[in-house]
Amino acid sequence: MIRSLGRGLEVLSLLNKRDSASAAELARDLDAPRASIYRILHTLQAMGYIYQHPSDNRFRIKLKVRELSDGFTDEDHMANVSHPYLSRITRKFSWPVTLATISGINLIVRENTDQESPLANERFTIGYRMPLLRTASGRCILAHMPKARRTVVLETLAESDPKFRSIVRQPVELEKAFRKIRADGYSINHRSRRLSDLTAISVPILTAPRVVRGAVTIRYARTAMKSPEAIRRFLPDLQDTAGRISHRIKLHIERQQGRDN
Repeated sequence: MIRSLGRGLEVLSLLNKRDSASAAELARDLDAPRASIYRILHTLQAMGYIYQHPSDNRFRIKLKVRELSDGFTDEDHMANVSHPYLSRITRKFSWPVTLATISGINLIVRENTDQESPLANERFTIGYRMPLLRTASGRCILAHMPKARRTVVLETLAESDPKFRSIVRQPVELEKAFRKIRADGYSINHRSRRLSDLTAISVPILTAPRVVRGAVTIRYARTAMKSPEAIRRFLPDLQDTAGRISHRIKLHIERQQGRDN
C-alpha cells in the first residue's frame, strides 16, 4: 500500500512538471513495471486527478490536483473547463473546434475536438505549435492584446523568423487588419491543404477589455459553404462558448485571489 502510494505521488509529480506523458514514458522514467503504472494511472483517473486526452492518449493533470499542489497553470485550467463547450459546437455542426493560446511567439493548441469530429481531415495534438500570423487564432489574439505588447511580440517574431519580416514591417496595414478583427468580433483565415481548402473562424476569450486569454476556432472545408453563411451559422455559438469559458476563468481567478488573501 505504501509503495503504491509512493508510486502514485511520483506519477503526479512527473505529470505536474510536464505538459503530458504516456504510460510507457512514466514506466521508463520511474523504472517501474508498465502494468503497475497503468493501475496507478487508472486509479488517479477514477479519482479525478488526471485524464487521458483522446487526441494522443497521453495523460495530463486536472484541476483537482490543486488540492495537492500549485502546479496547475491557468492555461491548464482553461483547457479543462473548455472541452464540454467545444464538444457542444462539434456535436451541433460536426466540424472540429480548437482552443489555443499564445506562448512567446507561437500559438499553442490547448484543447480541441479533432478526435470527435467526423469532418476533421487533419488532427492536431495538444501542445501543437503554429505560427501566429498564419492562423485565425493567432491574429485574433494579437488583435485583442494591448498594442505595446503586440508590438513586442511582432518585433520578436520578425527577428526570429525572416518569413514574417516583410509582414511585420508594414505596421499600418497590420494595424488596419487588427482594427477590423476587433470591429467584426472575429478573425477568418483561408488556407490550402493537401486534401481540401480549409477556412478557420476564430473569436477571442476576453476576461476584461484588452485582456485576451486565448481564442476559440472552428475549421471547415471551404467548399462546404461560403464565408458569409459560415459566419452567420457559427459565430453566435463561438461567441457564446468564448463567453462561457471567460466566465469560468474569472471565477477561477476570484477563487485564487480569495485563497491568497
